[in-house]
Amino acid sequence: MTENKKRDLSLDIAKGICIILMVVGHAGCPEWMNKFMGLIRMPCFFFISGILLSDRYLTDVKSGIRKKLKGYYKPFVKWSLIFLLLHNVFAYLHIYDTTFSLQEIGIKIIRIITMTGGEQLLGGYWFLISLTWASIGTILILSYLKKRNKLTNIYIMGGGNFSPHNCYNPV
Repeated sequence: MTENKKRDLSLDIAKGICIILMVVGHAGCPEWMNKFMGLIRMPCFFFISGILLSDRYLTDVKSGIRKKLKGYYKPFVKWSLIFLLLHNVFAYLHIYDTTFSLQEIGIKIIRIITMTGGEQLLGGYWFLISLTWASIGTILILSYLKKRNKLTNIYIMGGGNFSPHNCYNPV
């Protein structure tokens, strides 16, 4: 988490490597290799997202959450609703196997708006659902810790139980 405006090219390289791993994993490589690469690429994407989280969102939580919703939620909902509205057209064109009734479309709309489901052709958008909730959760947790002066680099790196304060307390 830094306010430094200079772009860190190592983060771009790491993201590029993760994208390559994702493409290779989804391009038909052996299942064991895809599972192994999955252990690396997704945590790496989330880790980089955390590194790029601006400190100002820990003091201005509303602004941080609003930015994450604008960046992740809006595109997810927009494209999911567009594809949902085209679902029966796609079924008519034999892209999908089944059509939706009005009741099913209504349920799907609610699931899209609440980010608890999406549209079939947008399966890869699961990442936006996960990233939205992870980002909002991170902002809330880290801002809570910052307000209580408990925010340390160890907490940020994921080792909250091993903060220096906890390590040196006699039992």
